[in-house]
Amino acid sequence: MAAPSRRSGVLLLHGDAKSASAWVRQGIVPSYVVPLAGWTAVVPGGAAQGPAPYDDRLTVTAARPVPARMRTALGFFEIGGRAVVVVHPRGWRALPRWLVWESGRGVAGLPSLPTARPGDLAMAAGVVPEATRPIRQVLAEHSALALDVLSDLMTTLALPGEELLRGGVVKSADDAALIEPDGKSVDRFARVTKEDKEIRAELESM
Repeated sequence: MAAPSRRSGVLLLHGDAKSASAWVRQGIVPSYVVPLAGWTAVVPGGAAQGPAPYDDRLTVTAARPVPARMRTALGFFEIGGRAVVVVHPRGWRALPRWLVWESGRGVAGLPSLPTARPGDLAMAAGVVPEATRPIRQVLAEHSALALDVLSDLMTTLALPGEELLRGGVVKSADDAALIEPDGKSVDRFARVTKEDKEIRAELESM
């Protein structure tokens, strides 16, 4: 059996399609916006329009802050063979929380980032606290594939859009629309990253 694509991911936002589309236009990743029951899905659909290392559409989408008006939000991404889940809690200053799962190892911590626990996933998805037990069971299956873990987590959390994870059906999804980033947003991002690189270079030369 062929290995699954490693370019899979979906972000679920608590906002309507119009708000989600505006948010995509303000970024650098062309994405499909798909209305779902109670959520709006954003599925990266093209190369990120930024310089390295900001040219990976999944990493950029996973790391991008979500406005308070569209949280809670949950992102499910397969990046480099790992299952990556990002939880964007409610709250004006709430920081995203991260869960990373590796085949053969299970949950792997990210020392530099806040950790998402099963209870964080359950709360963000709006399911009962008792759902943490099946979430832990999914994460304890160390022999699974990353994409299957992501799929099982979405099913356990009663979230819509699991079929969008694999990307193949997004074009045929009801009311799906491919939204392109605004040129001014792309230019602004390139300018900011260039300035950041220049400042870092100056500091390193001191």
